Amino acid sequence: MLGIANAFDQPPEIIPARFNAVRARMAALHHVPLDWTAKTLANHKSNTKAALIWFAKEKEVPRNGIALSPAWERLREILTDPSTRYRLLPLMRFCSGIQVEPEAVDETVIDRYMDYRERTTTRASDAASRRILARLWNACIDTVDCWPEVRLVEPPLKSAEGPAWEDFPDGLRADVECELARLGEVHRNKAGQRSRPCKPSTLTTRKRELVAAARMAVKMGYRLKASRL
Repeated sequence: MLGIANAFDQPPEIIPARFNAVRARMAALHHVPLDWTAKTLANHKSNTKAALIWFAKEKEVPRNGIALSPAWERLREILTDPSTRYRLLPLMRFCSGIQVEPEAVDETVIDRYMDYRERTTTRASDAASRRILARLWNACIDTVDCWPEVRLVEPPLKSAEGPAWEDFPDGLRADVECELARLGEVHRNKAGQRSRPCKPSTLTTRKRELVAAARMAVKMGYRLKASRL
């Protein structure tokens, strides 16, 4: 375990004692930057995995992290969008662990969560990830019954990221929404074959790709106008 902690460049006490929480980070390690042989790294990974699995059984550590408090569990159950639930669940677990109820979430709590996320996980913890988190949270205020009313601050877009999506022509944005609606139903692929509706997570990714492409076009000097995708 100490060898993997050194590879992570973190003290062991801040590394989650769950194999699921460190598996991706361990898989990303390479022996060359560590000045180890491939066999040495493999041994450290194997020993750490065995130790964490034993510890989880001995101490009855929850497989997926700390259990949600009753208040957070109620909110999780009424989140119907899988992508939103997936992205907010780590925050819910963190708040349950530090005994912060939904109504008490504010910027200070989010600061603590992002710091924890940066130090102990491979998840992004930059302004963009915080902006996504805030937007999902704020959207739930308007769409989910009993969601806390406190709105989170959405970090502004950097100029290098291009204009906000709301600044693009109405026609272009309508075309994108039309394309997403098409993908959300039974549709024809490029080969003319019938395809099943895309999952909500796939639609979210597709929209991000289209928005990123539009911003790159603006950055390259193209003048955008609506046209059917």
